[in-house]
Amino acid sequence: MKCKTCGCESLRPMQVVFDEDETDLDVLGDEQESRFYSCQVCGDNWLSVKETTADGQCTITFVHQMGTSPVLKRVAHMSNAIVIDDDNVEEWEYFLGDENIDEESWEEELSDRRETLRSTCVN
Repeated sequence: MKCKTCGCESLRPMQVVFDEDETDLDVLGDEQESRFYSCQVCGDNWLSVKETTADGQCTITFVHQMGTSPVLKRVAHMSNAIVIDDDNVEEWEYFLGDENIDEESWEEELSDRRETLRSTCVN
């Protein structure tokens, strides 16, 4: 996959497996699927967590963190748990740490982080 930070074809997805002791989602009839994406060149990375409840509601959370900076997160509330694409997103929520922020501020923060990674990679 192509990295959105450095432009290299070096982004690798990895399946994240949770121990049964770490989550009680199965007891509730809920499902969770997680993937970690990491660029082998610049180090950009993020975690995506798809959660589907027994009643069919689906959210996908994308978590970006670089070093000790606050966690940059966005949550997609999906209208369709089977077909995952932007057309099926009912609502996006954006967070910097625990604070709910607007989309523009979130995009600016992500852009600043990626610019820092690009600078580090080029030097």
